[in-house]
Amino acid sequence: MTARPSPFLSAPWWWAGMIVTAGLCGTVAALLLTDRPGPVILLSGVVRAAALLLLALAAVRVPAALRPVFYRLLGATLVYVLAEAAFVLTASSLSISTGDPGLPDLLYLTFYPLVLWALQPLRGGRPLPLMSRLNILATTLTIVLPLYVVLVQASPEQRQLAWWTGVLYPALDAWVLSTLLALLFTRRRLPLIVLPLVTGVLLIVVGDVAYVILSAHGQYSPLHPVTALWTAAMGAFGLSALRALTATTDPEWNRPAWVPALVQAGPYVALGVATLTWALISHGEAVENVTFTGIMALTALLLARQELLGARQRRLTTRLRSTAQALQGSRRDLWRQLHTDDLTGLPNRRACLDRLDGWLAQDPARADVGVLFLDLDGFKNVNDGYGHAAGDEVLRVTGQRLSGLAAQEPDLLPARLSGDEFALVFLGTPERGEALAGQVAALIARPITLPDGQTLTTAGSLGQMHSALTAGVTTSGLLSGADHAMYRMKRDRKAQQVPQRTPTLFD
Repeated sequence: MTARPSPFLSAPWWWAGMIVTAGLCGTVAALLLTDRPGPVILLSGVVRAAALLLLALAAVRVPAALRPVFYRLLGATLVYVLAEAAFVLTASSLSISTGDPGLPDLLYLTFYPLVLWALQPLRGGRPLPLMSRLNILATTLTIVLPLYVVLVQASPEQRQLAWWTGVLYPALDAWVLSTLLALLFTRRRLPLIVLPLVTGVLLIVVGDVAYVILSAHGQYSPLHPVTALWTAAMGAFGLSALRALTATTDPEWNRPAWVPALVQAGPYVALGVATLTWALISHGEAVENVTFTGIMALTALLLARQELLGARQRRLTTRLRSTAQALQGSRRDLWRQLHTDDLTGLPNRRACLDRLDGWLAQDPARADVGVLFLDLDGFKNVNDGYGHAAGDEVLRVTGQRLSGLAAQEPDLLPARLSGDEFALVFLGTPERGEALAGQVAALIARPITLPDGQTLTTAGSLGQMHSALTAGVTTSGLLSGADHAMYRMKRDRKAQQVPQRTPTLFD
């Protein structure tokens, strides 16, 4: 989601808010350690009230794309604060081991779907991939199994319902936290508000796990220092709103490269934790059955996840192979277009130059390279008298005949340079060039039948330049030398007025 936060507050407000929140939460923790309930309740209430105020302000001041997040997060936080109040008021009659739900439980359970609902706009309307859902299940089971073992060992006389009630809240916390982590894994850029949200949910997870363990051993009270974690979590929710309200040059967070690797490793860590828990602290048939079942479930999740990874890898490999083949084909097509004359199918001037450059680069001092330059005589008369379609047919047939010659002669490349000008580059002695010139003259002298049935007899002028006949051989020197030799031959022949062949329609 790309939504630039509204510059409702200047940047210093963000830093001031972080410092004040950290100071208040630290003070609450210190007061809890010194057993001073009055100031604790006051400062905790200030943090919660400030968080609710900032969330309400963000719900109406941030860009429209982020408003649903803060509307829903405001509702979730308000429900959580009400649940805390109800719990404190009824704490003397509640115990984690009773398993009897009450009003605080109803409010706490309402908090979780509201938070998950608030996270939906941050996913851009897309559902989480199946891989991410498996990771969430694995992480949740990792939280549930050790806590279940602790509860069974601490309160073996309680019912199964009491044990599962004890692990319900940490399990839901882990579900929300895993969803946020999955969001970090599936998006490369996220609004900066996500970081305080992750911090807040993580603090709630730690606090709830500590609450379960302490309550199982009868050591929890509403004024235990662990409650400072929930105060800090509410402060983090408020900071997420403050982050969206303050101006920033970059409203989004670039995901670090290590985040995907960390999230990918999560389920394997989960299996290790669950197995270690079973090995170290599981005693009794009930505990062993549950932990064994949980470990088997984790193993099944990991196997399914591994198969999904393999299937995705196979799809990616197939797609990459298809893409590589398509690119290779496109490269060939592009090379052909750049090096081929469309009308005749012969190599073009670029291909001719490349071939000459390659041959001369091997050893310019000893390269035995020659060029024959061919110009069709009287070609303009064909275009003027028979039309351009007839001229194109003459060029196509000439190209086919030169290609046929190249198929029989090694190290010979015919090319169309432009108009009715052709070149043949070859390896060999000047004598080979003379022989090739005779073959070319014989080929182009053969009659050409036009599409309308008329027949033309063609001829041309040829000139040769060879690397053995000049010093300092270069590609341009060979081509220009052959061109000059061809025009010199044509000029000399006209000057002598000696007919060298039977007149044709080209004349």
